[in-house]
Amino acid sequence: RSMEMQLTDFENAAFTAFIVLLTRVILTFDLNLYIPLSRVDANMQRAHSRNASAKGKFFFRRHMAPLEEGDDGYGVKYTSMFSRAVNGNNGSTPRSELDEVDENGVSRQRRATPFASGSVEENAYEEMTMAEIMTGKGDYFPGLIPLVFAYLDHINCDSVTRQKVEKYLDFIEKRATGKLLTPATWMRNYVRSHPAYKGDSVVTDEIAYDLMQTCKEIGLGQLHVPELLDGVKIDEITAEGAYEVKLDSQRLQNERILQLLRRYKGRKSFSAVP
Repeated sequence: RSMEMQLTDFENAAFTAFIVLLTRVILTFDLNLYIPLSRVDANMQRAHSRNASAKGKFFFRRHMAPLEEGDDGYGVKYTSMFSRAVNGNNGSTPRSELDEVDENGVSRQRRATPFASGSVEENAYEEMTMAEIMTGKGDYFPGLIPLVFAYLDHINCDSVTRQKVEKYLDFIEKRATGKLLTPATWMRNYVRSHPAYKGDSVVTDEIAYDLMQTCKEIGLGQLHVPELLDGVKIDEITAEGAYEVKLDSQRLQNERILQLLRRYKGRKSFSAVP
């Protein structure tokens, strides 16, 4: 489903950047996040509960990568690949062999792992809090945010971009752990503390108007609410300096397109900058 609109541009940018990076993580690290559709429906129902993000539990896949075979002295035992990052276990099979891929790009490890597809795997998912989903659980589930950081290291993300992304991820982590309120909780608290609210579950026109005005002020950067954004300050949005050229629907001539492309081609490459 589409993401809910947040109150500020910063929040929208944070969640949008996180979702895009997460898609790259799943593709690059070849992760498996499948769970039964019935559990997806159950998660949707649980998400409707009050303060679900901070106190609720959701079904999530516990092993996102193929399990590795080991021996605990009593027979075959399968453990999470990610446990090696925590416990320092290098495994019994050389990584070069496990990483060999076939013509479809599927590694030997993923082909050999029992129920790697996740369609019929028992014990493939479990209940986790949003904090555990985002930050990790035990030595078998690293968490989505640490995986994004690992991906940023993998692509050698530049320091300027990483600083911005870290700000987004820190904000998302605080939301997931309950250190910051969600907009739903904040709105609920706003209504309950409004002088015109009588505790009868009736949101009058006056309350609704004041709530919308306050939301507008937050979005425009005119009002800072620490319990929503912590130390993040939203620059006030004004009409000054707005781009005054109207969008033109007229089609460009070929020569103009080529001229623009030549200008772009003439720019210095980022890799050439010292």
